[in-house]
Amino acid sequence: MAKAIINGAIISWARQRAEIDPDVLASSIHVKPAQLIAWENGEMHPSFQQAQNLAKKLFIPFGYLFLDQPPVIEPQIRDLRTIRDEQKAQYSLEFEDVLNDAQRKQNWYREQLLQDGVQGHAFIGKYSIRDDAQDVALDIRETLGVDQEFRNSCSSWEDFLSKFIEKAEAHGILVLRNGVVGNNNTRKLSVQEFRGFVLSDPIAPLIFINNNDTQAAKVFTLAHELAHLWIGESGVSNVDPGTRTSVPVNDIEKFCNKVAAELLVPQEDFMASWDDNSSLKENLTSLSRQFRVSIPVILIRAKNLNKIADQVFYETYPKYNAARKKAESGSGNFNNTLPVRNSKTLTRAVIMSALEGNTLYRDAAHLLGVKVSTLNSLASHLEIR
Repeated sequence: MAKAIINGAIISWARQRAEIDPDVLASSIHVKPAQLIAWENGEMHPSFQQAQNLAKKLFIPFGYLFLDQPPVIEPQIRDLRTIRDEQKAQYSLEFEDVLNDAQRKQNWYREQLLQDGVQGHAFIGKYSIRDDAQDVALDIRETLGVDQEFRNSCSSWEDFLSKFIEKAEAHGILVLRNGVVGNNNTRKLSVQEFRGFVLSDPIAPLIFINNNDTQAAKVFTLAHELAHLWIGESGVSNVDPGTRTSVPVNDIEKFCNKVAAELLVPQEDFMASWDDNSSLKENLTSLSRQFRVSIPVILIRAKNLNKIADQVFYETYPKYNAARKKAESGSGNFNNTLPVRNSKTLTRAVIMSALEGNTLYRDAAHLLGVKVSTLNSLASHLEIR
């Protein structure tokens, strides 16, 4: 049997990078741990089939195994997370794979739009962090049509999040929500690592929201990432306004937090509606209904506008936020889940391109992370014919 003359050092590098124990890796490819160690030491070489299985289990391209040196993998996105410096040494494999997949989707969609002669969006990079956060929030609200009439049309704050995303996608912003890598439910995304990221682009802007987060955090992440687009700044965030931190917050993140709060709950409307003669609970309940956002979001605004003390906020926020944890959307119907994970706009565009013969079915299926046979059922489900 022909042997794959691979570099054993690459196996060691990839295994350590994926944080996989030798015994576990060996078991997953049906060899003894001693044999795996022999491959790593260069004393033996696997068959091509075994090498391909290795690459798959280590989440690396097959060709990497033949490199002389481990590749330097640095995600091309600005790290704006509020975490200790030692934790920023590298991203998890899950994050890297999700980011690469999002970039691949964005590149495909951008090419389609350029072929159709679509012009860039005027709102991308329209402002900077030197501008007034209220002006930026107002422009986002007016551009997307997120006003009180829109809020009144939403039955709940969960409904508000879904329709808010629809508003963003209607204006050319791809919004992906997922809690796992692709459709692999065994590879979950860590909220502690990141809550979302944004890829600013004048043609095909993209927002990714970690769907393992609480509903309150997801709507704030969406608003936060929209602010990023309006100032033309890509980045990965783990913003949580309800957590105290001793680590300095990046100036871009501070500004986008202010925009997000103003976007979701305008200061003027909030101050007019807050009743100093009512209890905190009564105000939270009333304003949550009025603005169609969760109580944690109202708490953020109340703290920022000095209606409650910081201590009250940090004691109250976790209680409401924990109570609103919602299961990741992957637990539902797959045909409903897939467009959410891939962006409804992108999913429809990919399927229509395949049906029209402009994109190979194989390529369309790969882009959406499904089998070729799934495309037709998806098309029927989405009524694309």
